[in-house]
Amino acid sequence: REHTITTITHPMGAFLAPCNPADSNASRKTKETMAEKKAKLNDQHLTELLKISEKACFAMSGFVQDVYKRLNEDRKLMKNKADNSFFTIADALVQVMVRIMFPAPSKFLEFCGEESSNNINIDRAPYSVDGMTLPEDLGKSFEKCLTEIRELAKQVDATKYKDIGVFVDPIDGTKEFCTGLGHQTSICIGFTKNMLPVAGIVFRPIPLEEGGKLTYMAGCASEGYKNGVLDMADGKAQESILTSNGSITKFTEALLKELDFVRYKAGGCGNKMLLLLEGKGTMYIQDRGVSRWDTCAAQAVIEACGGILCKLTTVEDAGKYESYNYKVGTKNLDLNSRAMLTKFNVLDKEILKQDPVPSVSADNVQPYSNVCGIFGAKDKDNKELLNKVVAAIQKVSKAVPPQYS
Repeated sequence: REHTITTITHPMGAFLAPCNPADSNASRKTKETMAEKKAKLNDQHLTELLKISEKACFAMSGFVQDVYKRLNEDRKLMKNKADNSFFTIADALVQVMVRIMFPAPSKFLEFCGEESSNNINIDRAPYSVDGMTLPEDLGKSFEKCLTEIRELAKQVDATKYKDIGVFVDPIDGTKEFCTGLGHQTSICIGFTKNMLPVAGIVFRPIPLEEGGKLTYMAGCASEGYKNGVLDMADGKAQESILTSNGSITKFTEALLKELDFVRYKAGGCGNKMLLLLEGKGTMYIQDRGVSRWDTCAAQAVIEACGGILCKLTTVEDAGKYESYNYKVGTKNLDLNSRAMLTKFNVLDKEILKQDPVPSVSADNVQPYSNVCGIFGAKDKDNKELLNKVVAAIQKVSKAVPPQYS
């Protein structure tokens, strides 16, 4: 069931046809234009970035696996954030290593990561994050990994990526990582240009079985690149909607019933995107919020593979596929007046004590919260399926509105 996706490169023949116009100046101009096109096609700088990212993810997977194996016996390697979500020392240190490779603003336009830890020591052993300290053996594992990452960082061009942003979820699905479902987690590294995802990698660092293959996908639609290893489904799977492992909203329940789809439980946005590509899930529809670092890499990868990952609101309202905006800042660029403030997306939890709780606004919601929901599909050209699902969403939402929390 292992399926390897190989690199797809653009053919060059279209730019090699002879040109012999009568006017020599026009000829020179035409040849220059064709040369520019050829140079542009040869410039696979995002592909280069993804190849470095692939090597980095393989390098980091050993350290991540070592931490994962230790979590059951050493709970001091994890803690809870202010919103009670899980956080581990692996989350922080993987993000640090990704930032070493892709620093902003020295080489990149901007960097956005999920974790915001300040008390990080990677200068000398014992290595620590916010009071969590790596045991000696894990410290050696980290040192080995960090050495490889610093070597890879030297391969990143210093001038090519000044207009490229980086959005990172170091361990997407930390809850699963902390509760024995590590195979559902992923390292998500997304690259943006003009506020849109343009390239990314989603990499599962924990194999399904001990010693098994690591699965991942990297892709860049504009450069025709996709590469990875997937665990393809055996035969045709039953039509399904991918959901979280926990509870789901009344909207999702009603949509499952309307479509007569089964529910496929899985953790992590990146993991769900890979499940779509593996043919194990039919749709990824969620009216509960994730964040830009969850969806950036996933969107870039699935678009490179011919799929969709976009806002649910625009699908519900007009049947249109519209991307979130990805930009480092203090204000959310994709607001939704129908959305609900929760402890996961509110800027100040004191706001939740107000009666009534105010509507979402640029002044009270986290800048990277995806409060417009998620709509994902493997194949944007499967019009029959997409039209069916969009119609069901629009019908169900009139009776049971999406929660958009």
